[in-house]
Amino acid sequence: MEGLRRSSRRDLIVLGLAAGLLFTLGLGARDLWNPNEPLYGQAVVEMEARGDWLIPWVNDSVFNEKPILYFWMALAASKIAGGIDEATLRLPSALSGIALVLLTYLLVLPYAGRRRACIAAAILATTYIVFWSARQVQMDLLLAACCLGTVVPVARLLDHGGRHLLGWSLAGFAAGLGFLAKGPVALVCPGLVILGYVLISRRAKELLSPALLGAVAAFLLVAAPWYVWLAWRGEQSFLMEMLFRQNVSRFVNPWDHQAPWWYYLKYLWLDMLPWSLFLPAAIALAPADEQERRLHRLAWVWLLVLILFFSLSASKRSPYILPVAPALAVLVAALVDRWQQETLDKRRLAFCRIISGAFGLLLLPAAYLVGSRAREYAATDPALAQAGMIAASLLTLGGLAILAAVLLRAGRKFHPAPVLLGFLALFFVFGSLRLLPAIDPYKSHRGMCEAILRHVTPAAPLRGFHVWKWRAGYSFYSGRPVPNLASVEELQRYWRSPEEVFVVVERGRLELARTVLGEIPPLEWRETGSNAAYLFSNRQEPEQALKPR
Repeated sequence: MEGLRRSSRRDLIVLGLAAGLLFTLGLGARDLWNPNEPLYGQAVVEMEARGDWLIPWVNDSVFNEKPILYFWMALAASKIAGGIDEATLRLPSALSGIALVLLTYLLVLPYAGRRRACIAAAILATTYIVFWSARQVQMDLLLAACCLGTVVPVARLLDHGGRHLLGWSLAGFAAGLGFLAKGPVALVCPGLVILGYVLISRRAKELLSPALLGAVAAFLLVAAPWYVWLAWRGEQSFLMEMLFRQNVSRFVNPWDHQAPWWYYLKYLWLDMLPWSLFLPAAIALAPADEQERRLHRLAWVWLLVLILFFSLSASKRSPYILPVAPALAVLVAALVDRWQQETLDKRRLAFCRIISGAFGLLLLPAAYLVGSRAREYAATDPALAQAGMIAASLLTLGGLAILAAVLLRAGRKFHPAPVLLGFLALFFVFGSLRLLPAIDPYKSHRGMCEAILRHVTPAAPLRGFHVWKWRAGYSFYSGRPVPNLASVEELQRYWRSPEEVFVVVERGRLELARTVLGEIPPLEWRETGSNAAYLFSNRQEPEQALKPR
């Protein structure tokens, strides 16, 4: 047993280091991209400037849509690093990704052993949505880690005889962190998984343990102080917006992100590529023993219950189903493990080879398309062209290597699964270090803000007109809040100011803004993605304006 514990500790160290490299290399190499990265980043900037660690602010307004945990983590990282930048703002997500990988290992270990646990952790780390979320400023991966952290100790005490008070207390602690990260959904997701598992296992009575009070106490100890402080300070509107409107109202009667009921039946496969493609072969995979049977039952309940829950919501976004990723990794790991051990039945073996071969084959036309697109930028953007050509080369080599592993059938020496995993890790790291930073000029507001700062002094008034209330890319990269003028009347009053004022107008509102601004050309303009922004001054002369670029 002690030898197993030493081996497990080594596994955790190796997995932690590998996940750390995968998720943190080049973490700050690219800018913050819309819509949410600059928003949360600017909230951290303004909280730090105000010395207020309890309420997020954006553009001099209280940002009351999200709980506080991410902001605390980002502020702490920035304090330690000596400043706020893209890397410190993304560090909470990277740490959440590392925690998710390690917790997946700990979940699988007592059920199926070290080998299976390592495979599941590796599959999770190289699942597209997990990798991408670990490199974004957002809260969804933090929520997923907290949900998994709630389920793991409960699974241990239910199926492996762990200490009930300790297990429930750890679960309550993780749920409390999740409640501080994303609100009530941090209770709903692990609660549905645990309840569904004990019901289908006919062990519901085990939830009546007095040790459950330990979970309640730990949860309240972690989550309650901040919420109680808000109530004591009289921030009822903050609480109503964050807890009720952003959760209950968004679930039942949303104002954005509306999607049909089958939305996640599509994005489960797309966002969890490429490992989601193997999931059908894991259906009804015969377990080797009772422990593996319990693990498979838990994972299937986990996946199906959460997909059903999120499908019932009228508001849908693909990152919402991140808590499902560990379950998918567990199920596919069982398939991959047997495939590598050459114990799969012929039908499943053929399926895995076909899927691997098809994926490798699809990488070849993808490489051609990426290379063709890169050549189009050779004259105008050499850095992007070079990064695109390297990406095309990697896609070609990866596709050929996967096809060779499938066709040669060299057994464990050159198996398609580790070849696929190695290709994904290499391509993801390259994308983080070279490809994504090369796309910055087309995704970041930095260029527009640099242009703005050539005209706008720190003391000059700068506003946005009719932009999204929380549009924060202009604020983050100009180093100042850019409050929003929400109506034509507000723009008129601002534009008639006796002092020189500046306003940023986005493409969709340009025609409306010209009812006040007239036909003067912009001082500056830049395209960002499918949008464009224009800078105007109420004191500019026509000859001052630059030609559109």
